[in-house]
Amino acid sequence: MTARKRTDEGGAVLALACVPTPLRRILQMTGTDQVLPIYDTVTDAEAALGG
Repeated sequence: MTARKRTDEGGAVLALACVPTPLRRILQMTGTDQVLPIYDTVTDAEAALGG
């Protein structure tokens, strides 16, 4: 979450891609997936974020 705060301050976006299923479940249980966008692939992230 510190990294996300720093990216926000710098005008960047922090997103996660290719997250393993067990970790994705933890992110969902903690609500972190509501704060950090999660994408199945890097290509999906780039498309969504305009990269």
